[in-house]
Amino acid sequence: MFIRFCFSKTVIVLMLMITLVLGSVVVYGAEKGQITGYVKAAESGDPLPGANVTLEKTTLGAATDLYGKYRILEVPQGTYDLVISYVGYQKTKFQVIVEAGQTVRQDAELQFDVIQLKEIVVTEQLEGQAKAINQQLSANTIVNVVSPDKIHELPDQNAAESVGRLPGISIQRNAGEGQKVIVRGLSPRFNSITVNGERIPSTDSQDRSVDLSMLSPDVLAGIEVYKALTPDKDGDAIGGTVNFVTKKAREGLRLDVRMQSGYNGHDDKYGQYKNSISFSNRYWDNKLGAVITGSMQRANRGSDYMEADYIIDGEKEDGTANILVKNLNLGDRLEVRKRYSVSLTLDYELGLGDLFLNSFWGKTDRDELRRRRRYNLEANRQERTMRSRQLLTNMWTNSMNGQHYLFPLGHAVQMNWRASYSRTIQETPFSHTTRFYELSAFKADIIMDQGPIYIPLAANNRLDETYFKSSLFEEERVDDEDMTAQVDFQLPFTVGDDVSGHVKMGGKFRGKNRDREVSALGTTSFGLVWDLPEKYPDRWDLDSEGRILVSNFVDTGFEANDFVKGEYEFGPGLDESQLNDFFAIYRNETFGQDPASAGPLYIYDSEVLIGSYEASEKISASYLLVELNLGNTFLFLPGVRYEKTTNDYAATYATPIETEDEEKLIMRGVIDTTGVRSYEKFLPMFHIRYKPKTWFDIRLAATRTLSRPNYYNLVPWRTFTNEGATLEQGNPDLKPVISWNYDCFLSFNNRLGLFTIGLFTKEVENVDYTRTRHVEKEEDLGKITIIIQPENVEKTTHVKGYEVELQTNLKTLPSPFNGVVIYANYSHISSETFYPFLLVEHGPPPFFMPIFIDTLRTAPMIGQSDHIANLSLGYEKGGFSGRVSMIYQGNILNQVDIREQLDEYKSDFIRWDIALQQRVHKGVSLFVNLNNISDRSEGTFLWKEMFPTNDEFFGWTADLGIRYKF
Repeated sequence: MFIRFCFSKTVIVLMLMITLVLGSVVVYGAEKGQITGYVKAAESGDPLPGANVTLEKTTLGAATDLYGKYRILEVPQGTYDLVISYVGYQKTKFQVIVEAGQTVRQDAELQFDVIQLKEIVVTEQLEGQAKAINQQLSANTIVNVVSPDKIHELPDQNAAESVGRLPGISIQRNAGEGQKVIVRGLSPRFNSITVNGERIPSTDSQDRSVDLSMLSPDVLAGIEVYKALTPDKDGDAIGGTVNFVTKKAREGLRLDVRMQSGYNGHDDKYGQYKNSISFSNRYWDNKLGAVITGSMQRANRGSDYMEADYIIDGEKEDGTANILVKNLNLGDRLEVRKRYSVSLTLDYELGLGDLFLNSFWGKTDRDELRRRRRYNLEANRQERTMRSRQLLTNMWTNSMNGQHYLFPLGHAVQMNWRASYSRTIQETPFSHTTRFYELSAFKADIIMDQGPIYIPLAANNRLDETYFKSSLFEEERVDDEDMTAQVDFQLPFTVGDDVSGHVKMGGKFRGKNRDREVSALGTTSFGLVWDLPEKYPDRWDLDSEGRILVSNFVDTGFEANDFVKGEYEFGPGLDESQLNDFFAIYRNETFGQDPASAGPLYIYDSEVLIGSYEASEKISASYLLVELNLGNTFLFLPGVRYEKTTNDYAATYATPIETEDEEKLIMRGVIDTTGVRSYEKFLPMFHIRYKPKTWFDIRLAATRTLSRPNYYNLVPWRTFTNEGATLEQGNPDLKPVISWNYDCFLSFNNRLGLFTIGLFTKEVENVDYTRTRHVEKEEDLGKITIIIQPENVEKTTHVKGYEVELQTNLKTLPSPFNGVVIYANYSHISSETFYPFLLVEHGPPPFFMPIFIDTLRTAPMIGQSDHIANLSLGYEKGGFSGRVSMIYQGNILNQVDIREQLDEYKSDFIRWDIALQQRVHKGVSLFVNLNNISDRSEGTFLWKEMFPTNDEFFGWTADLGIRYKF
């Protein structure tokens, strides 16, 4: 009822606004001009984004964009006082004379505020803080900003780490560094990631999330996180939209070069480096601007870790589950990540408009070697494995857009258009996994109910009975491309001296194509274990059964000292080169006297065919919004967005034939299948901003947004397991997730900084999870009784929380304390969603037939942290700049089970970083970065921390570098 009421009111308000606009055309005719210009900082010459530019005694005004440019349209002819205000800077006033049909150019250079008759020395940290504050205050929605100085000075490895400094955002990490962002407790698939407003295609093979580790902070001019959308933005962002802004050329030749080298404490190795260069200038009377940036980085991301799985074996007297260790894995991982990025930005000023061209390319190359020792208690064996693989991620995003000012009937109409092409390719060209088995691997007195620490004590560790079991080579490629075209029009209007605003409308088309190809080539168990050593009995040391021993492939130079802080002993490791050589030599090996009937050692695993698919998605959108200003204190922005989505998927389904050791290597009845679906959604949105005082404003927002299902969940793949009477499949009929989002934010500001407190709640419908359900009788499924597929949960998920943010400084204090700059935020988030489970119980005697019960459990959203905090203490004085920063994330629900005691949580995480910089000559600075100085591990656990499921140590890193800037 409330939603229908809001939507009907939106339509009425929009029609009224259009009527007002048409009326204003009649009233004002062609008696209008416009005012434009740039606002810069007097000390540095840097543009000041978010400056408030107004005409006194009118409602006309504008805010400067990211590059310091503003434009006020539809100004009646006359003489005005133009006022430019910027928190932290002195307010400036100019008198301008506007004539009909003419454009007035008025630039401004603002001086930093002076307190108590003392001149303030403007530092990069002070200026950067002021930019972030003013961008947030001038926005017509709720947005958080990372300023350029913070991006470039904090010791963040990639863009994900930089975003994680903002309130309400936690980080999903991989190999100890940020990879994806979680906004307000909602997983990465619920967020939109853009570069200069253009969406980045997903890099994940299963869902819609984007790996941000490929983005280097060095190529960025700012980061914006929109938490309440307006109708002119893509509607599929329930959590929020993260927008990365690249640099734009300023007047004059500018060069910024950074070079650094570093040390990794975990691997005890030097050789890390990170270099970047940025060149910019303007040409042809400053009409054409060009910025070229490039960066390259090499980082060691090795670690050692333990992993454990558990099962429930009855209940204790207190009713709690008796939890036993099922498996224990010990792993040593070496990884080198190389990143490269290049960007080109061109802009051309037309006088009555601008043209922009942006091209960005980023690549991440990961070489990984993982040695693992697995205590498989369920199968009573010990396994030693090695995986050597390479992962490549490439991203291109290219866009061209224009901003033009047209004057039909003498009135200013702003037209924006954009065309873009973006593509990401994530591939694994090489992944080789080998496995060695030791059977009957444990003593009878093994302790399984006291956690994983006791498991290695009961292992037999017989290398002379550990044999070569399997070798598997895998390849994967995910190619995702987006093509977009959009155009919109913005028509300003004024009604008297107290009402002004604009109507904005437009349309957009986005076409997406995604292909996923996977293949696997693995040894047959009989061929590797028996046929190969029988054919070449003198090539390897064999055990008493004639199987190839692990001793043939032990790396004598490998050591894993102080493994997991000395809690476990890893033992000998496998040799990468020898095992990769084995695959290269024997991948075409065959057995048998008759070539026509010879059996191969390696065969293709046709089961992976169900992981390959093709997908296309077409999204057509249109929107209409009105921004209405009543005086200088009240802004009302209603609007609605319409999106139509058409999906087209192609995949396969098949029945696996299981081998004797349960390795599914053959698929029977492989059939191609397709799925097509189309749906439409209206997304009404409302925003209110009220400024009762110049130092205080209130923002309210009610927005409706969506999130489309994950790709692989929509793909109509199917696989049957006849022995288990089980069907696993995708679901092309999944509904999109829909959410109503409500925000209330209060902001307090003065020349010393900004304090905000915000409340938010989300009502999320159609959340999808993979569900296992029992089928009583369905004739078309034959004997199938269990179906596993993604489904929408009927109940509503609730997410709520609050955010507190403080940005301030101590410039009012006497020296040396006036160099302190402070940034802090805290967020509390809670949620409740529903997880479906199939409970299987034994029936009454004498037959004990299973009883299937469909049930639901409530728990927080996966990926949500209750507590998130960030702190940054900066200090600048006399050429010295330093920052100490802290990131804290509370426990995060990682996996939900049918019982609360088997729920898995990520342990709370706190990390301290230090960044120091000293100017040694004009334009030349030396800097030192220290990451994770507390050497904190990352881990997960069940219910109570006595049952850890993962504990991984990455160590600390240090970098020393030089920066040259002019």
